[in-house]
Amino acid sequence: MRANYKQFDLILTDWERKMQSLNRFTRSLLILSLLFSTSAIPALASSHAEAPLISMDPYADNTDVYAFRSTESGREGFVTIISNFIPFQDPSGGPQYFRFDDSVLYEIKIDNTGDGRPNVTYQFQFETHIVNSETILGHTAVNVDGQVTTLDDPDYNMPQTYTVRRVEHRNDRGRGRGNRSTVIASGIRTPPSNVGPRVTPNYEENLGSRAVYPLTGGGRVFAGQRDESFFIDLGGVFDGLNLRTVQATGGIDTLRTYNVNSIAIEVPIGHVTRSGAIPTSTTAADAVVGIWSTASRQKVTVLNPDPKARGPFTQVSRLGNPLVNELIVPLGLKDAFNASEPTQDAALVPAVLDPELPKLIKLVANLYGIGELEAGTDIQIPPAPRTDLALIFALGIPTNTVPGAPSFTTVIAGSNGPHEYLRLNLAYTPAGENRLGLLGGDLTGFPNGRRVFDDVVDIELRAVLGGTPFTPDFNIAPNNTIGDGVSMNEQPFLTRFPYLAPPNPGNTVRPTNFPAH
Repeated sequence: MRANYKQFDLILTDWERKMQSLNRFTRSLLILSLLFSTSAIPALASSHAEAPLISMDPYADNTDVYAFRSTESGREGFVTIISNFIPFQDPSGGPQYFRFDDSVLYEIKIDNTGDGRPNVTYQFQFETHIVNSETILGHTAVNVDGQVTTLDDPDYNMPQTYTVRRVEHRNDRGRGRGNRSTVIASGIRTPPSNVGPRVTPNYEENLGSRAVYPLTGGGRVFAGQRDESFFIDLGGVFDGLNLRTVQATGGIDTLRTYNVNSIAIEVPIGHVTRSGAIPTSTTAADAVVGIWSTASRQKVTVLNPDPKARGPFTQVSRLGNPLVNELIVPLGLKDAFNASEPTQDAALVPAVLDPELPKLIKLVANLYGIGELEAGTDIQIPPAPRTDLALIFALGIPTNTVPGAPSFTTVIAGSNGPHEYLRLNLAYTPAGENRLGLLGGDLTGFPNGRRVFDDVVDIELRAVLGGTPFTPDFNIAPNNTIGDGVSMNEQPFLTRFPYLAPPNPGNTVRPTNFPAH
């Protein structure tokens, strides 16, 4: 622990140099402002719209990233990474429904050396085709019988194909002339949105499960619509923490019955580690990798007469750990964070070391109460500097800091500074299913990667209040018991790749008010 305190001292005393990152942020923000002011980008009220600019661009809005060793039988040597986009999809939102944006470059990035730059990137680019442009309909049409029962059905009127590239970053610290790009899949199809029981009958059997494709060199890929599996009482959280309960159940899963678009890739573990092999020890130099996802748009969009995107790509969305931009990054830096790289994350150190969220929770509990916590409740929170949070989100958890698990770590060997992304120790084989991950004694759960069922909302609420072993004086109730009343996804997850549940069908009655498990 002492070495990490010294690392923070170096970071903070070197703050003048790091302010240059903020200047780069400002330039990126200006570019983004020009981009959005001249582009025809569809608007959608999004529950994941964590920053002002990306809230106006849901088709590039990265909502969740998951990373874990595959649990499907026979896939023990693989790692699964999932990145979700286009949030808050109403299943009946036709006739165009929800496709990936052909003008967006979607990427999943892996840092296996700890310098905040990608060593391996998987790129995904989509192309929409039109079968019948004369119909009044869109995504699906009555070209034959109006039903879409196969991926190449002619009634799938606006099918998308996509290309997957693997980029190995060489010699140039994650960018530039040293890169080697290889196409590992091309011309493969996404399934259509789940329009409804008549147009897309037996959706998962006919379409969803058929859209899993092999990758050259090993692995599989899926891109298409899935159930929105981020379970949270959004209304309670953002209505001034007006939660219905702070218990494990009894809240309302605001996102239940909505859909998202998911990109899921499963590759051999050796394809992402620095050694090219499966780590043999949890403390080995190749054990931990950093994972995040981005979306980028080309700098210039010409609207007339035919919309075209031109020029180099500019990053507009970024996501690693869940809820970091919403709940940690200051409002004035949220757009800039989405345009930045992990190498620039020293600018976030003050916000992590002295976060606003626990102070707000303490204030609200005292003034109004939260769930069963009555007004006047005085929640004691750890004082700044919050090195515990910095270890979880920015540096990685060192060995000998988790009681009962001395060899546990999420530190990437050779790390040279704070970098915000998911950290996954690939030496751990899947061993548990505790929704609280590390806080529940499950070393294979968040913040060691993120599984689809990890209750990241409860975990992070407890972490910001100090309800973890890293701050033992504050690891007491309500700090270590608080939650949003939603502990699981209403729709069960798949036990096979891509793990996320099938999308909710359109033209189906949806509940408007419901308690969550």
